[in-house]
Amino acid sequence: MTRVLIFTAPDAFGVMEVDAPAERVVSTINRGQWETYLPDEPGPLYARQQGQVVVVTLSAPVLAEDLPKLSRREHQVLVLLGDGLTTAEIALQLGLRPRTVRGYVASMKARLEAHNIQQLVARAVALGLFRPEV
Repeated sequence: MTRVLIFTAPDAFGVMEVDAPAERVVSTINRGQWETYLPDEPGPLYARQQGQVVVVTLSAPVLAEDLPKLSRREHQVLVLLGDGLTTAEIALQLGLRPRTVRGYVASMKARLEAHNIQQLVARAVALGLFRPEV
């Protein structure tokens, strides 16, 4: 079984399990035959594999030069947000002030056009800025 994250809108995604290897799911969707595994989704769709997870979006991949640039510290904060930690817990773990962590989060939300932390993490995963732990 392969876990598939489907991003059908910038702020919405679904999760489903597909009974096929991840590589086959990706190649089938990218050949334009997404109905094979995702019959209820409008197309065209694009898929990429991230570890054992397949991420599906409505558009082709974003070029690397178009991706927002994150500092090392912002990336650390993003990964910890993806792990479900609060800004206070992240501050404690990284030895920062909570206000500093909130500043990193605000900066990343602005660059990724996210309205909340869940949207920030979802968009970062969709853009390939980090890979969630499965």
